[in-house]
Amino acid sequence: MNTALHQDFYVFATVVTAIFLEAAPFLLLGALVSSLLEVYCPPERIGNFVPQGRITGVLFGLGAGMLLPTCECGVVPIVRRLLLKKVPPHAAITYMLAAPVINPIVLVSTYVAFRGDIWMVLGRVGLVALTAATVGLSFGRMEQFLLQPQGEAGDMTQQHHNLGCDCGVDHGGGSQPRIIGALAHAAWEFLDMGKYLILGSFAAGLIKTFLPDTFLAFFENNLFLAVAVMMFLAVVVSVCSEADSFVAASFWSFPKAAQLSFITIGPMVDLKLIMMYGGVFHRRGVIILVLVPTFIIYLASILLGTILG
Repeated sequence: MNTALHQDFYVFATVVTAIFLEAAPFLLLGALVSSLLEVYCPPERIGNFVPQGRITGVLFGLGAGMLLPTCECGVVPIVRRLLLKKVPPHAAITYMLAAPVINPIVLVSTYVAFRGDIWMVLGRVGLVALTAATVGLSFGRMEQFLLQPQGEAGDMTQQHHNLGCDCGVDHGGGSQPRIIGALAHAAWEFLDMGKYLILGSFAAGLIKTFLPDTFLAFFENNLFLAVAVMMFLAVVVSVCSEADSFVAASFWSFPKAAQLSFITIGPMVDLKLIMMYGGVFHRRGVIILVLVPTFIIYLASILLGTILG
């Protein structure tokens, strides 16, 4: 009995360590790039070039992550600043949902995590683009849902960066070199998001090691349940977009469509994002940002799983 338990813990530790070590370099690279952009290329500058047209604005929002890559935890305050600069809502919201996935770092990490499966990369990009564009166009028609009145929770993300922020970036008035601030911010962001990667690695290790095979098979063999379970895990575990592919890929026995749902819903809807949305948008706006992506991704994943098997 002790030998079996020892073996289980060995497998558990191996799974957790493997996921973390594979994903950590991409998480660090993402933190470094986003921090350098934060210091040397503020989003307000890019905001000056955003097209005003609805379709062109959405297309710009879909592709802007290739120029200004950021993870989902950093993009919400960026988009708040863009909206305050009068960037069109359809472009800003589309960027907020698409940039954490449609950027070079995440695309490479997805390719590596799924061992060169280009279809998982293309599927992730296509599903995220569809969802982000749909939500962005919806917000373009519902501007009353966007920013909360000044003095309410809508100022939370801005206050965090103005009053005693510990992220290391010189937000004004400081004397430290900008490169030092960028590196300090990258270290802070890596440590801050690293805990979510550890949590995701632990969750995957626990499920794969200690849950009976018959229990997992109950979900694995039912596409509807498999997609729902993987989406639920993505929301609860809240792994950063640079690293979530490695957690999803560890569930190799689940259908590809379920794994795809994990890596598409997570960067749009998870526990930390829901709290951040509540600090920027009205309640009805938060509901749209949570329910619409969940509905689209679930249905699209089921459709893809049914067609492709």
